[in-house]
Amino acid sequence: MKKLVFLFSLMTGTVLLSAQTPQRTVQSAQAATKTFVLTDGKLGSVQVGQKFANIPATFAGLYDKYTRKVETMADMDGEWTVEYYLFTLAGKAIFRVDVDDSKTITMLTLQAGSSAIVKTPEGFSVGYPVRSLFAKKRMEWSTYYDGEAFATSGHYTYKMSSDDLINTDIPQNANQVKPTAKLTAIIYSAEMGY
Repeated sequence: MKKLVFLFSLMTGTVLLSAQTPQRTVQSAQAATKTFVLTDGKLGSVQVGQKFANIPATFAGLYDKYTRKVETMADMDGEWTVEYYLFTLAGKAIFRVDVDDSKTITMLTLQAGSSAIVKTPEGFSVGYPVRSLFAKKRMEWSTYYDGEAFATSGHYTYKMSSDDLINTDIPQNANQVKPTAKLTAIIYSAEMGY
């Protein structure tokens, strides 16, 4: 009788063990994230040079809303206003587009929230190490009065914080940039040399 109870317990335990280990595949969030490439001013449904009115309200995996913004800018030459639209995904700023008076998109700027989902055709993204950019791409750098350093190649402009410069106003090589420096924005402009 003890053998029969033992054998029954063993069989029941095996059946229960099999029932408790379901066969399912778990997909990671990273694997589900789609990557977009900013190519020739086109990102998803947005294209530099097109009318803003043709932009859909959402684009799966890229943005879930956009907000119109108007800012007044000023420098020693005077004041002007800039109209742009900020595109966000789950509350993170992914990119912005600037428009002219005719509501045509003139520029697209990748923001911090785009780092994991948007790249240039060469594989650069916001958050990319600036020293690595120096090693892969030869460009002339300059600085803005507002604390940014930038370099332009064709229609693309790469920005970093001037706080990441080491003992220089304009970096000439990777050693003049802090090892921790990252790209803070990437701009695609309709005109060469933003």
